Amino acid sequence: MLIIVASIAVALVAFIVYALERRTKAEKIVWEDALKLSLFGGLVTAGVVFASTSDVKAVAETMTEVGQQAAQEMFVGTPSF
Repeated sequence: MLIIVASIAVALVAFIVYALERRTKAEKIVWEDALKLSLFGGLVTAGVVFASTSDVKAVAETMTEVGQQAAQEMFVGTPSF
């Protein structure tokens, strides 16, 4: 749930900052640019929140086990040149 709330909040803030920046320059809002900034801001935030709140220890243990199995399978037998 935190991922969704944080992503929407950052996307909204990015849109507001973009709109305010365009208004101070007395330029029109380019909706495509506003959508891109909001979307990518939300996506980056979702990635950061996911990476920082996931169970890092479990992921590290799984990767270690997979790496050890792959290394053992790779070096089975005698080399033939």
